[in-house]
Amino acid sequence: MSWLKTTIAATAVFAAGLAVTHAVTDGFEAYTLESARRLAALRSPAPLPELTLDLADGGRARLSELPGEVLLVDFVYTNCPTYCVALGSVYARLQRELAPEIAAGRARLVSVTFDPARDGPGELRGYRARHSPDPAGWDLGRPAWPGETAGWLAAFGVVVIPDRLGGYAHNAAVHVVGPNRKLVAILDPQDIDGIVKAARSAGRTIHASAH
Repeated sequence: MSWLKTTIAATAVFAAGLAVTHAVTDGFEAYTLESARRLAALRSPAPLPELTLDLADGGRARLSELPGEVLLVDFVYTNCPTYCVALGSVYARLQRELAPEIAAGRARLVSVTFDPARDGPGELRGYRARHSPDPAGWDLGRPAWPGETAGWLAAFGVVVIPDRLGGYAHNAAVHVVGPNRKLVAILDPQDIDGIVKAARSAGRTIHASAH
C-alpha cells in the first residue's frame, strides 16, 4: 500500500501548490509578479507616499507638488542601452500625443532615475534632449534624499538588479498616477494608445466628479 500513500501525498502536495499559486496569482488571472502588480493597480488604486525629487530643471518637489493632474511616471538610468532608450522614445511620442492635455495642465510626464550617483541634472537633461527637442511637460529628477531611491522603487513596484557590468536589469513600464496621487494603472511602454487612453480617463474622472 506504500504506492497508495505516495500517490495520496503527491496529490496533496500538488493540490496545495495549486492553492498557493491561485492565491499569489489573483485566482490565475495573473501568472507573473509583473502582471499581478498591474492587475492590483487596476483593482485597487494605491495611494503613493510623499516622495521627493530633485528636478533636472531646478528645484525640489514632492510627488503631490508636481504639476499635472495625471502623472505618467517611468524609471530610467541614463547609461542604459536598452529599455531606457526605448522609454525615451516612448515619452517623446507621448509628449506629442498628449500635447493638449499637457498644455492644459491635465497631464505631465515624469522620469525618475534609480541611479542618482551618476545621473545629475546635466545627465538627465541630456537624456531628454536626445529624445525630444521640446522639454515642455516632461520633468526628470532623482530621489532627493540618500536612501530614498529604494522608497521610490518599492512604491511603484519596480525591480532593479545590478548586472555586474556597470548597468542594471529592470522592469520597464509606464505608471499612471491619478489626480489624488494614487497609482491607477501600469502599462507596457509599447502600448501608446492604452497609455494615452488611461491618462485621459484618469483626468476625466476627477472632472466628472467635480460637477
